[in-house]
Amino acid sequence: MINTSIESSQIKIENLYKSIFSDTPNTNFIFKSDYVCIIHIDTSNSDPATIEIIEQEEHYKVSYWDGYSLAEVVYEKDLVKALKLFKRFARKLSKNLKKSWD
Repeated sequence: MINTSIESSQIKIENLYKSIFSDTPNTNFIFKSDYVCIIHIDTSNSDPATIEIIEQEEHYKVSYWDGYSLAEVVYEKDLVKALKLFKRFARKLSKNLKKSWD
């Protein structure tokens, strides 16, 4: 059973984005009531690196696209677990983007 929603966690999610991507340029944050996306802005890649969390009827879908292929998709019934996974993917994306600039 879903006890909370993405919309009710907006501040927490925005703060997560700000803390992880504050020194990572070329990223964009998209927030909707049932969808959150962090995307790498890359005009040379038609499928840039992306992390998404989507609130669906019975679960949350968390996906990590590394810019080349869909790396991971996980379905969680609990928002807290889904947000932990989203945070892990966000750190992974930030680390990979920083490596590509070095």
